[in-house]
Amino acid sequence: MIIQVLAIIITVLLIFTNGMTDAPNAIATLIGSKVMSFKKASIISAIFNFIGIIVMSFVNISVADCISSMVRVSSGVDGILVLISAMLSVIIFALVAMQFGIPTSETHGLVAGLTGSAIAVYGFEGVNGKEWINVGVGLVWSILGAFLLSMIIGLISKKALKNVKDKTVGKFQIFGMCAMSFMRGAQDGQKFIGILVIYNFIVQGLAVPEFIAPMEHLLTIVFVAFVMFVGVCIGGEKIVENIGSNVTNLSQKQALSSDIATAVTLFCASLNGLPVSTTHVKTMSIIGVGKCSKQPICKKAVVDIVKAWVLTFPVCLVLSFVLAKIFVIF
Repeated sequence: MIIQVLAIIITVLLIFTNGMTDAPNAIATLIGSKVMSFKKASIISAIFNFIGIIVMSFVNISVADCISSMVRVSSGVDGILVLISAMLSVIIFALVAMQFGIPTSETHGLVAGLTGSAIAVYGFEGVNGKEWINVGVGLVWSILGAFLLSMIIGLISKKALKNVKDKTVGKFQIFGMCAMSFMRGAQDGQKFIGILVIYNFIVQGLAVPEFIAPMEHLLTIVFVAFVMFVGVCIGGEKIVENIGSNVTNLSQKQALSSDIATAVTLFCASLNGLPVSTTHVKTMSIIGVGKCSKQPICKKAVVDIVKAWVLTFPVCLVLSFVLAKIFVIF
């Protein structure tokens, strides 16, 4: 019973941490272009993030299906230990990276964490290699897809908004931020819904199904949406500064293009069941728009972000593996 309660507490912490450290991607360019204050943008973003989780769960829940099928776990203590170890590794890594204002990918941290802890407890047969294909495709799409879309949208908006005043563009940016917040919730919320679905079946002693029926997990969906809402409201101001201002200085029109490209990229990924990093998508869309507009890119900021990407998989995998081994012994 104690270990079950501990698993729920850690899950809440992870969802909250994701909302606090990853959600700032949705408001970064809005803040960077001085359209709205950080606090006000965070609250609006949190509302649309909440709505996105609920709505997308009933439109297409295939991202949650991917996460819930990532590993093969048994019922009982071992299965819960796999989840606890995976989530702890993500929380530790995310909080350390946040201190340096470096964006993290909870998506890839979660995938790596689940993989490492499952290997520690069950061996390699505990990992579903098929779902790793979706992760790989999602990784490519989040980088190349976002970059190309942002360049195309950037070029189109450059002509379409040529004579539009910045005040009007600022209003469009708010809509862009709302759309991006909606899709961020739609993407990231499902990943944690997938984790809780695994937990629910483990404690009931049942096998995790290949496909999730949303109505059977309505309380889980609402629970994830609420916890993430709180995390998004708090946000991470350092991360906003790093993404919105330090990567490249975008004009309001360029920032709008970046937001649209990010929302479209996330929408396509969600419909195809691809778990992607909203950090990857947002960062690449900013770089893409900056590139097509010949804006200078801050190489140091990009290098810092790339370091986080490169470290996420190995650090979370090894950390979760070690934690799982320790927990199993004790």
